[in-house]
Amino acid sequence: MQEYRGIHSPISTSAPLLVDDGAPKTDGTEYRSVLGKLQYLSLTQPNITYAVNKLTQFNTSPFVAH
Repeated sequence: MQEYRGIHSPISTSAPLLVDDGAPKTDGTEYRSVLGKLQYLSLTQPNITYAVNKLTQFNTSPFVAH
């Protein structure tokens, strides 16, 4: 355990994603398609699981910032 290195996440864990931050909405079908692919990828790449989970929370109303 002394040589253990933590896994870095590709998303900031301290800055929250807001539901509506003033940015324009994006195409929901493309957003859901990309998220589905990322969810499948997260089975083999656990370091992106947190980021994918946070992004799926905005699945119904995605904005450009998401």
